[in-house]
Amino acid sequence: METKAQSLEKVLDDLKKVGGIELSAIVSRQGLLMVSKDSNGNLSNEAFAALTATLYMSAESTTLRLKEQKPKSIIVETTEDKHLITYAAGNNALIVVLVEKDGVIGLILNELITVAEKVKMII
Repeated sequence: METKAQSLEKVLDDLKKVGGIELSAIVSRQGLLMVSKDSNGNLSNEAFAALTATLYMSAESTTLRLKEQKPKSIIVETTEDKHLITYAAGNNALIVVLVEKDGVIGLILNELITVAEKVKMII
């Protein structure tokens, strides 16, 4: 029988097939890393998990004060034309991807909807 971690890793492997994703991770809302896939191998996993969760929680706090709504996703564009996307997967997890310059954000966002549902079912 497959563990939750193995199931989550398969979800990230399927997400990577969309193309244009440099790294991906599933992180708890408290900032703990569940699983990650880094094609370059230079990710500091624990720090990355904590920082992306902090980014999401800050945006959530801001949007709740403004419109009393939670964000589904947060997109940060870097100076190198890459995009960091943090996408909510229910109340317990976040999916984080770093999209390469040539990645198609629309396709990736569309796939994140499906991935979020899978993650919610696993967790």
